[in-house]
Amino acid sequence: MSFRQTHPWIMPVPTFLSRLPFLHSFAAPSKRGPIVVASWDQVNVYFLVVRERKDGLAAVAWGTLAREAEQPALAVLQQQLTASKITASRLVLLLPRTDLEMTTVEIPPADASEVAALIRAEVEQLIGDGDHELVVDYRLLDGATSPMVAVAETASDASEADEKQVGEPKRSQTAAAFSLEQSQLNAWTDSVAQTGLQLAAFTSRQTAPLYQLRQQRVFRSSLSVLIVVYEGEVELSFLRGSRLASLRTFRASSHDAGALTDQIQLEVQRSISLMDFVAPGEMPEMLVLVRGPRDALPEGTGQRLGSDSDTDPLLTLCDSLNARPVTLGIPVDASSEQTPDDDALAPDPVLAAAASVFQEHHLAVDLVHPKVPPVPPNPMRRWMAIATLAVVSLGIGAYTLLSDVQALKTLVDDKKQELVEADRVAAKMQEKADETRLVQQWLGDQVDWLAQLQRLSSRFPEGQLANVRRLSAAADGSTGVIDISVQVNDPNRVAELENALRDAKFSITSKRVSEQTNNEEYPWQFEARIAFPITPVDEREEEIFTQPAGIIPPQEVESSAESASPVASPLPEQSAVPEQTDASEQSTPADDPKTDLSEVSS
Repeated sequence: MSFRQTHPWIMPVPTFLSRLPFLHSFAAPSKRGPIVVASWDQVNVYFLVVRERKDGLAAVAWGTLAREAEQPALAVLQQQLTASKITASRLVLLLPRTDLEMTTVEIPPADASEVAALIRAEVEQLIGDGDHELVVDYRLLDGATSPMVAVAETASDASEADEKQVGEPKRSQTAAAFSLEQSQLNAWTDSVAQTGLQLAAFTSRQTAPLYQLRQQRVFRSSLSVLIVVYEGEVELSFLRGSRLASLRTFRASSHDAGALTDQIQLEVQRSISLMDFVAPGEMPEMLVLVRGPRDALPEGTGQRLGSDSDTDPLLTLCDSLNARPVTLGIPVDASSEQTPDDDALAPDPVLAAAASVFQEHHLAVDLVHPKVPPVPPNPMRRWMAIATLAVVSLGIGAYTLLSDVQALKTLVDDKKQELVEADRVAAKMQEKADETRLVQQWLGDQVDWLAQLQRLSSRFPEGQLANVRRLSAAADGSTGVIDISVQVNDPNRVAELENALRDAKFSITSKRVSEQTNNEEYPWQFEARIAFPITPVDEREEEIFTQPAGIIPPQEVESSAESASPVASPLPEQSAVPEQTDASEQSTPADDPKTDLSEVSS
């Protein structure tokens, strides 16, 4: 069901106002004058008109208006204000749970500046719709969070939180998030504007009286529950000490005091059983917010009423629940036509508390002015200031720099020439570096295949026991791979060959072992892949190339021929032959890193 279907009295925004939203500011009433605080349930509309004075607020008019079935609450309120000739400018609207979405969310440990963004993200993930913009405000549930949390409260909640020790580890926090779509908030604003009022605050009815009750220190037990009864619904606020822990609302099945008492006790026990921060067997102290005669309760106290219980049905409920009644009052303006009578009911305590909290700017939830993350500093302002200073400095120094222009031109030409020379030297160095890199790459791809084949052949069995039909070798990065196809006279030779090669630090994998019935000498054939690591270039031993005795380089031969005398000098008796290095220490570069040897017999 859409918002327009549930609230048919809300008129659409005029087309010209929707296209020109700044015109709302011209049509809005003045911020001076009396303030109307209103709320409603399924049967009644509750209102309170207050006037600002130097010493605070004073009540001008109040009352409870009967609301017919599906009759718009704002229309009933407007009719009463018109009939009573009450001129007001602003409206503080307290919505019940049925008209305002509330979601309990849990956020990870975070700084105070990050709480608003985290809660908004959680709400959008749970109930948000990507096609609609949400307005989200929240109230931290401090009582449901471990007291070890050492995160600073937001501005509106800082005065409501108990003092916490600084330096303790942060933990997750729980919050009651209130949300509605931006289009719905605009519809509420326009509907209020049609009554001649300006929507000054849009808050939750259940959180309105908590601040004033905390100030009066009515929450004295370690676990308390505040009960507020309306026509058809009951609101429960659970507090751990003086910190709010949970909010609960349920529909009242009966108006009878006995049946309502049983239902409240059942709902309280059910709620406590679901709270992980309540010890087993712990029961809360029950407090009922009542509205009795103005002189029945001393101001700021929660004393039990005795003989006056017939003035307020809630006092009878207090007796049934064995609960402590509490109330909130507000001074009455001397010009008010509602003169105090002993039998007259005082203004609704929730509305009185909301008016005081609104004037003191302590509203815990206000969707008209929701808590938002702090705006990060705009870096453009700093850069614009720097740019302005730079422009001024350039203007001042321009006259001085004109005399040095010619000298700077000469200096620039010299620097250009130096740059050309430096580029030429850099190009040569880069060319040498490329050549060195290619040589290093070429050396890294070289493998001493002769040494590896020598190691391999030393581990092979004798020729009459095995025959190598095919052998191919290749380098794969830092690993040398040799693929061989071997014929053996006995399948046990396969395991012997594998063990021998593994002892020589080779890695061997055999596959395709098959029997060749047409070969009587070597009836068994298998293929194997032998792998070994290639030694990096920087870890190889330096290769020494020796020259056989008697071989003279061509240049030395020519020089010797030119300087030789007609008589040849005798040859030395014995030529010195340099010691030839082992084959494993020599490396023969090849154009192709892969070597194929076919039909090699060990």
